[in-house]
Parts: sequence; structure tokens; C-alpha cells
Amino acid sequence: MSKEGDEREPEGSERRRRFEGIAASPGVAIGPAYVVDRHKIPVPRRSIDRTEADAEVHRFRKGLRDTQAQLEQIKARLPHGEHRQILKAQQLMLRDPDMATHVEQLIREEHLCAEWALSRVADEIRDTLQKADDQYFRERSSDMTFLAERVLLALRGEDPAEIDPPAGAVVVAHDLPPADTAGFARTEVVGMVTAIGGQTSHSAIVARSLEIPAVVGVDDIDQEVEDGDTLIVDAIHGVVVVRPSTEELEQWEEIRDRYERFEDRVQREHGLPASGRDGTHVTLRANVALEAELGSALFHGAEGVGLYRTEFMFMDREVPPSEEEHYRLAKNVLRRVAPYPVVFRTFDLGSDKPTRLMSWTERERNPAMGLRSLRLALREREMFLAQLRGLLRAAVHGPLRIMLPLVSGLGELRAAYDAVAEARRQLADARIAHAQVVPVGIMIEMPSAAIMADLLAPHVDFMSIGTNDLIQYTLAIDRDNDDVGYLYRPLHPSILRLIKGVAQAGREHGISVSLCGEMAADPRYTWVLAGLGVRELSMHPSAIPVIKNIIRGSDLAEMEALAQQVLEAPDVDEAERLLLAVMRERFPEHLQHGGGQPLHGEREAPP
Repeated sequence: MSKEGDEREPEGSERRRRFEGIAASPGVAIGPAYVVDRHKIPVPRRSIDRTEADAEVHRFRKGLRDTQAQLEQIKARLPHGEHRQILKAQQLMLRDPDMATHVEQLIREEHLCAEWALSRVADEIRDTLQKADDQYFRERSSDMTFLAERVLLALRGEDPAEIDPPAGAVVVAHDLPPADTAGFARTEVVGMVTAIGGQTSHSAIVARSLEIPAVVGVDDIDQEVEDGDTLIVDAIHGVVVVRPSTEELEQWEEIRDRYERFEDRVQREHGLPASGRDGTHVTLRANVALEAELGSALFHGAEGVGLYRTEFMFMDREVPPSEEEHYRLAKNVLRRVAPYPVVFRTFDLGSDKPTRLMSWTERERNPAMGLRSLRLALREREMFLAQLRGLLRAAVHGPLRIMLPLVSGLGELRAAYDAVAEARRQLADARIAHAQVVPVGIMIEMPSAAIMADLLAPHVDFMSIGTNDLIQYTLAIDRDNDDVGYLYRPLHPSILRLIKGVAQAGREHGISVSLCGEMAADPRYTWVLAGLGVRELSMHPSAIPVIKNIIRGSDLAEMEALAQQVLEAPDVDEAERLLLAVMRERFPEHLQHGGGQPLHGEREAPP
């Protein structure tokens, strides 16, 4: 992903100076590099005698217990927050009975030593996750790597070496386990750069929770940087500058100071409503995939969770989550977010988010349009009913909403409602307490659903536009495909018309319409979305303060005027030009915090 900058190197230098990656935790950091050098732990491939199996299983179980104790010690030293929650999540992964059972089976049946058996199982789990098209699930593979390495060290009677970066340092590594990243809470690290990872890696989540600027996915950065090299981390645009000149350093110090002043200003408004100067209110909620992100959502001023992704519960398992697991997770989330609502999306699984529960999806030739999401839930009815029962039970603890993904029309919607009704009957027959009334809504992420939103609206309690899939399906592109990714342009006239139509259908039928795709977090689109009639936006928590500040400095008339101009543009190039002209003039600092790929004629990064 990284690429060499165009500027010339000083004479005699062959080392690269400019790298590009993914901005994972916003900010600008400047400091000396602290390079973490981690070597791969060798795995002994030793066969054991049948009579040694019991002892080897005992040794494996002790390794798990020792690793659990290590993580517990690290967690105990940390303040409450996302970092503790992520370590707790990793402890739960270690307790996964499917994983342990598989390892012990290899020890007893194939006579492998504990290290070899663990390595085999970890590789299988990683392979499953890495096949995912969804970046979030691909990044979970690194969690398995870190946990397996910790257990391997425990089997050898060794403790993992803790890193201890000095104050003011920028940590550089191939990748960082959450246990290491969480330890930054006790240090004065100013930035973080990794060679792999993405927006939803646990290390990125921890960096955001600690508000440490981070750029991830910077190819070979750990090989190109040496201890003490001065680094500039532009975690707004995903750029890392190594050994800047004196002039560059001065420019970036000014940019950093200006950014920090702006951040301080917008964060002071985190408790204020996102209401425009004319009183127009836009509800801002958070997209969440882990309990660990809830603290960040509330800190940044979210009015609840507009999208809670439940897919992670299904990964790395051979047995689906039970009704009780769904209930406990939802109850905990509701209690933490109270009094705000939480929208739980039922599992959106398929070949793009693989799990050992669904081996048949490997046969699909076009998984994006195959057996996934609600279609899968309706086929795997017992798995679906268990989740619905858990959510209905949890709804007695707070304002829970259920959202059905990838609905194509009324037929699927009726089938899903039949499942909800059946889940409610099952709970009633068992005399288990549950909420009698729970709002049920749908995601609008297929062109068919957007076009017939006026027909769907009378049958649902709310609608949420998922622009990520809606754009891909409407424009027939895969944005992760470099050959066609440039066509992924949210201001395409077809996309704008679909969004406007859904918002209008919601108004006419008196139901709320939110937007939870990446467009919601991009300050360039705030005016257009509000001007098209969207009054609820759900986004990554860290984006909320900037979007809120834009709304508080605006009024509906000017937002609607820009939206109308963009709607009337003859093509996407003109739409982008019109948008940038207005937003650059009104909100130049805010656009420096924007996400998404650069628009037509937009410069990627300063200076």
C-alpha cells in the first residue's frame, strides 16, 4: 500500500522518506522512532507417544491458564476503558472450547506435541479469517497470531518481553499485540506506525481510545526505519515522513499545533446537541463492532449506537453462539450505553465474512451476491431464532432495536417478521421474560430496497441506509479492487437520488431514516446528507465531534441549497467540484479530518 514520495533524497541516501498507509487513529505526531523487533517463535514439530497424550494435554491446559494469568496481570495495571475490554475479549478467545477441544483432539488422535497442535489449529483459524472480503474479519487473524504466540511462550516457560518506549517516542512495528498497545496507557508515546493492520484492528481501536495518532498498513515500515529516526505521523491522511528536513519539520510542527487547537475546540462541544443555528437537529450515533468501542462512543458524544455489528460472535467457532450469549452481550451493551438506544444488526455473515459454521459458502462463484446476511439467517433458522430470542430478552433492560440487513423486498421482510414472531412465542411458551414491543427496522443497502423504500416503509419501524454496499451494488464495483476502485464515488447522481428517495419515504410514513455507511463520517458530505433529508447519522466514534461542530455552525437552508446543487449536477465530477468549493470555504479545518478517498482535484496530504 505504501509508495515512495516524489521528492528527491539527499545525496548519498538511498533510504525512502515518505510512506503511505491507513489513518487508523486521527492526529499528527512528531518524535523519534522506537522500533519493536519481534522474531517469530519457532514451533517444534515433535510427535509424541500415545502414553504421553494425557501429560501433553495437561501441559497445554496449563499453558492456557498461564497465558490467561498474564493477560489478567496486564489488564489489572490499566485504567478502565477500551484497552481493558479488548484484553478481556482476547481472554474469551482463549476460553473458546472449540479451539481447545480441537488442539486436544490433535494431541490425542494424531499424537502431536502441544506446540505443534496449537500451531495447526491457529493456522486453520487464521486461514478462515484471512479469506474474508471484509477487512474487519481479516484483521481478527492477527489476534489469533498474538494469542498463539503467548501460549507457545508459556509452554516454553517464558514470559513475553514487554516493550518500554520512552516518553515522546513514535512506536514502529510490524504489528502490535493489543496487550502491548494497551500498555501505552502508562507511557507518554506520541504516535504509532505498523506495517500491517487496518481501521478495525484491535491495536487501531486501542490507539483511538488512548487518542494516540496511528497509521497502519505501511508496507515494510519496520524494515525501513531505525531507532532514533525522526518521524512525522500524519494520521489524518495516512502519511509517514521519515527524517524530514528542517523546513519540513517546522511546517509539520505548525500543522500539528493547529490540529491540536482545533481538536480541543470541537471536543469541548461533545456534550452539546448536534443542532444547527436554526434548531435543526441531526442525531449522531456510533458504529460499533466490539464492546471495547463503547467508551469511545460515549466520550465523543454519541447519542447511542446506530449499528452494532454482531458478526464477531460467530467467528472462529464450530458451534453458533447460544441464546444466552446473545442475551448477555446485548444486556451489557444496553447498560453501558443507557439511556441511549442501541441498534443491533442481526448477523451479516456470508462468504465475505467466513466462519467455520459455513463451509458451503466456499462453493459460491459470486459470494457478494450469494448466500449471505438475511438470506443466510432465514436458511439457518435455528441460529437466527437463538439470536432473536437473546435480543428480545435483553430488550427489557433498555431501548434495544433490531435491524435486518440486506433486505431486498417485502417477501424477505415478511419471512424475517415470521421468525421474530416465532422467537417471541418460544419465549412466551418457556415463560422467559422478554420485551413485548421491540422496534424492528431494515438496512437499505440494495438498489431494489432503495427504489421501493416507499413500499417497505409502512412495514418497518425505521430504516438505515448502508452506503458502503449500496454504492458497490448500484455502481457494480468492488472498491477493494484496485482496477475499479476509482469508480467508488459517493456523489454519483444515482447514489444521491437513492438516498433522497429513502429519506423522503421515511418522512412520508413517519419513521426515522439513518445513514450508517462511511459517508456519515466524512465531513465533506455532512451538508449534502442533511440537505437530502437524513436526520440521523451513525459513524466511527472519533468522527462525531467534527461532524457535530459542522452541524452546529450551519442551518438547514444552506445545507438544502448545496444538496440541490449537487443533485442537479450533470455528472459526478461536477458534483464533487461544487461540493468542495462550498465546504472548503466554510470548513477548511474540518475537511482536514475527512475520511474516504480524495475527490476530484483534491490534494491528498499537506504540506
